[in-house]
Amino acid sequence: MKQLWETKTCIACNLREAKLKGAKLKGANLRGSNLGLAELNGVELTGGDLVNVILTGANLADADLVDANLRNADLRDANLTNIFLTRADLRGALLENANLTNAFLRGANLAGANLRGANLEGADWRSAILCDTILPDGSVSDRDCQE
Repeated sequence: MKQLWETKTCIACNLREAKLKGAKLKGANLRGSNLGLAELNGVELTGGDLVNVILTGANLADADLVDANLRNADLRDANLTNIFLTRADLRGALLENANLTNAFLRGANLAGANLRGANLEGADWRSAILCDTILPDGSVSDRDCQE
C-alpha cells in the first residue's frame, strides 16, 4: 500500500478489502490489481488505469472515475451508486448485478460490456457507446456498432 501512496502505481497488487475511502488517486495505475470488496467510496481515480482490475463487490459510491480506463474490469456486484464514469473506457467490463443507480455514464464506452441484472435506475447513459453490449434484461444492443 505504501507504494500506491508514494507513486500512485500498484500493478497487480492484492488490495482486496482495502480501505481507501475518499483517497486522492488521480491518474493512478492499478492495472491488474485485486480490489475486490474494497471500500472506495468517494475515491478520486480520474484518468486512472484500471485495466483488468478486480472490483467484485467493491463500494465505489460517489467515486470519480471520469476518463478512467476500466477495460475488462470485473465490477460484478459492485456498488456504483452516484459514480462518475463520464468518458470512461468500460469495453469488455463485467457489470453484472452492479448497482449503477444515478451513475453518470455520458460518453462511456460500454462496447462488449455485460450489464445483465445491473440497476441503472436514474443513471445518465444516453450518449454511452453500446456495441455488443448485454443490457440489464439480457438483450444485446448493437446501437453504435460500425459495419
